Amino acid sequence: MLGVFDVGLHLERHYEVKTDNDDPRGSKRRFKTWYTDAVYMANVNKLALSSTSRDIRFWDVSTNLYFEEFQIFALTDVPTCLDYWYDKKSPSSKSLLVFGDDMGSIHLFYFSKPQNSLFAQQFTNAEGVKKIWMQDLPHHSRFLRHVVLSNVHTEMLRKVKYLPDNDFILSSSGSSTTSLVMLDVQGKKKTYTFKMSKGVECFDYNKHLNIIATGNVDHYVRLWNPYVTEKPVAILRGHQMAVADIVIHEELEMVYSYCKDAIVKVWDIKEHTCLQTVTIKFPCIQNARMPEFGPFSLHLQPMPVNSLIVCCGDYISSLKMGKAEPKKTKQATTHATQLCCALYNSHFKQVVTGADDSSIAVWDIDTGSKNHVLSNAHGDEEITCMAFDSGLRRLISGARNGSIKVWNFQNGHNIHQCEAVAEAEVTGIVSFREKRSMLSVGWSRKIVVYDDTDGDNAFIKADISWRGGQVHKDDILSVDYCSPNLLATASFDGEIIVWSVETEKMFKRLRRGQPSKMTRKLKQALSHLEGGSRPATGSSTQGSRPLSRFSSMNSRPNSRHRQQHKPPKGFTAPVDKLLFLQHRVTQGQTDSAVLISSEAGYLHFWSVYGSQQDMGFFYASDCKDEEESVLALCTNKDNSVLISGDTKGYIYIWNIEQYCIQPAEETKRERPPLLCSWRAHEKAVVSVDYIIYDEQSFILSASTDQTARLWTLKGHFVGTFGQDDKWILKNPSTWQHPRTPWGYADEGGVVASIVVPDIVENGMKSDAENLPNNSEGNEKDDSSMSSSSPIQKEDTTKHPVTKFNGRRQSPDRISSPSLSPRDERPISADIKRIQIQSAPNLVNGTENRNGSGNSQRAKFFTNDEYSWRSKRSVTFANFGQPRRSIHMKSLLGHRVEEDIARRTYSRQERRHKFGDVDMTLTSRFGKICSPFQALATPQTEEVRFPYNLPMTPRMVSRGLTITTESELNEFALTPPPGTPEEKKEPYLLLPTIPGSR
Repeated sequence: MLGVFDVGLHLERHYEVKTDNDDPRGSKRRFKTWYTDAVYMANVNKLALSSTSRDIRFWDVSTNLYFEEFQIFALTDVPTCLDYWYDKKSPSSKSLLVFGDDMGSIHLFYFSKPQNSLFAQQFTNAEGVKKIWMQDLPHHSRFLRHVVLSNVHTEMLRKVKYLPDNDFILSSSGSSTTSLVMLDVQGKKKTYTFKMSKGVECFDYNKHLNIIATGNVDHYVRLWNPYVTEKPVAILRGHQMAVADIVIHEELEMVYSYCKDAIVKVWDIKEHTCLQTVTIKFPCIQNARMPEFGPFSLHLQPMPVNSLIVCCGDYISSLKMGKAEPKKTKQATTHATQLCCALYNSHFKQVVTGADDSSIAVWDIDTGSKNHVLSNAHGDEEITCMAFDSGLRRLISGARNGSIKVWNFQNGHNIHQCEAVAEAEVTGIVSFREKRSMLSVGWSRKIVVYDDTDGDNAFIKADISWRGGQVHKDDILSVDYCSPNLLATASFDGEIIVWSVETEKMFKRLRRGQPSKMTRKLKQALSHLEGGSRPATGSSTQGSRPLSRFSSMNSRPNSRHRQQHKPPKGFTAPVDKLLFLQHRVTQGQTDSAVLISSEAGYLHFWSVYGSQQDMGFFYASDCKDEEESVLALCTNKDNSVLISGDTKGYIYIWNIEQYCIQPAEETKRERPPLLCSWRAHEKAVVSVDYIIYDEQSFILSASTDQTARLWTLKGHFVGTFGQDDKWILKNPSTWQHPRTPWGYADEGGVVASIVVPDIVENGMKSDAENLPNNSEGNEKDDSSMSSSSPIQKEDTTKHPVTKFNGRRQSPDRISSPSLSPRDERPISADIKRIQIQSAPNLVNGTENRNGSGNSQRAKFFTNDEYSWRSKRSVTFANFGQPRRSIHMKSLLGHRVEEDIARRTYSRQERRHKFGDVDMTLTSRFGKICSPFQALATPQTEEVRFPYNLPMTPRMVSRGLTITTESELNEFALTPPPGTPEEKKEPYLLLPTIPGSR
């Protein structure tokens, strides 16, 4: 059986691995098939299984339905262990499958074109598993090369591992002469052989730590230098049974060993000591019985799962790992060059990004991990736009040279190639479900239709016979489609036209373009501002691309490459983006604005059906000189929220639920309510997408700073696609928040800010909590963010803003005057800080104001732990996860300063409470310790005991009652002399009252 589990070890589905039951020599098989090993081939989404039937099976796991695709049978020997390697930087290049057999040999399968095919497939109508006889492998030489390293070991191989850095293979066996062998595949370098009396059961290798860890049946764990075979670096003793498996954790610098009594030990590599012992009580473990262990029963799952998987018999256990101290690395990037857009596919739960280096990457949104990359999708040309087809199963991409391609983005197969009408940039692509066709616009100034009815047609011809005619006189920069019948196009000269898709006729012209002479002058002015050329693909330091390579249509930079976005005076601004408000059209709101256009930073709201067309506009950036533009727009399903991204790198969320709903006498110029804004990128935001994932709302953004990032509606940073640490989208603790892409909020990074009508500190209500259609489970209500908004046009009469050290801050963020400006930092969104000032020195109830004694100091504390726990003491999660603390710069160090501040505050608090105590009274009776006020009491009063004072029944029967203090003094506390010991009665013992007679 082949089982598929989720990260919580819940069985999602299982498949039966069928074997050939027909035996020509009898009705039953002679032996039962056991599967010896399995390895995942990540670049081709396949799973390789080896079995005792002398075969290797290849399962396709690229979709939700797994199936067996290939089978190599009739191997010379039984494969016992597998390993697979491919170049992660170039997944389509050569890969290697290594397996060892029971006769001590090592086999190498070199796949030359793994993403195209592993084997040569013959054209046949036969369905099912394609079986390949081992002797027929030479017929597959076009895709596969087989190499055998014979007799490396004298016994069966236990484990094999390929070392790509030096092209070595590391293998182990139970032989005492060839226990562990590290040999060169080419046979040109020295072979290193490690000898142990009882062989090696398991091993693991780490290049960066330069260490090999081995486990043996002699209960020992040994650490080796890979190039010193005579003696191990250390021998770790502690197990009581044979070591079944072993793994190395590079970040924590630890070794995890697992023995056959289901005990896991954690060893420190540098100190050679045991840090922790974990006993796992599997139900299959019984007294006097040895449980069954597979050959590879220990697996280290890295971040974001960050757990150790342990197997025993039919059971699987997961041990949560501790977190290593994060390493300071450079800022993560999604692509090596500028991005053109990022799209979310809700069907496959994946994100697709395109870049100027003609690469397309597919990412898993749940973890942020990269699935695969399509390199050189359009040769050397930039990808300028992308779109999914109506069924969300194919990807359509357009390039700067006018080429358009249709992809199966799951496996990188190019399905169709569309005819280019001109060597001009493609700026927009639309797919129609009803008509089964595609439409493209661009700098060719034409609306082009491609017939997509024939799925087997590899080349699709262009149809430029648009019935409404090619009306646009200038480059078409944007297009948007409103189902079922509206299409809007906008050009560089400012013209906006709405078309009927059914008739292909013009439905309404919202604005005419400026004269062609003015347009030519504007292009010349923009080209002059850009220096006559545009940066070449990649970094701007790589030189400029010559204009002669392109036609005159591509002689100016596109919108995202422009450095200047404000047109000269007297010129109409180009239309950078169009967005239909689909929900308003569906609800029949004919009088309201249903189309938004972005023009040099201004967002115009247009009514298509009403008499008043231009219903309102506002500037949607924070630039005082209005030099920025808005290139990215999106909205949620009911059009209550508008999300925009400007060329300065900011993202804004606007509440447009009631904006331009009804026509007015004058065009509306006021802004809609701003719900949230934050700095998302260092450069222009080129696309934003509103995402609903597991009933939570997120924002996907892409920028020319080579990154695509994921955010929440409150501006909480989930992560960058391409970063090392993966996330689990359902688990907010794995997100980057409260960090920003530039570090923590108090390390100079720009914090997401929420513009609210009231102070948001100290738990005040924030408008971000009232985002329309924001699911309740989006995030837990964290502490409010700092309120330094990039918007400078908000009314500040109710909330005065104080300038401090050249930075705009709200009054509740100004620290104590005793702090230097260098130490003033904004308060982080998730770490509550307490500002502690020294209490006044009190002596005999008076305040010392002359400065004598301890000087007043102000320090910031966190209510978290004071420092990271040492990473060597963090193993499994039962140690407690380390919490973040913000280290402050000081001469004595962070911990010393905190300890001094804590002691100073506690002492001053005691002086404040007990400053009026006479010190002479505290030692009135020598070393006797008693409360201060009791010692200073001048007299006492008579105490009258209640009548219902508890007494034993025997004392009551004898008439012993005590109601006053005098009776208590006269009461005999010792028995009368001569009383027999056995007749002693119990007497009442009461404590002496201070000051009583």
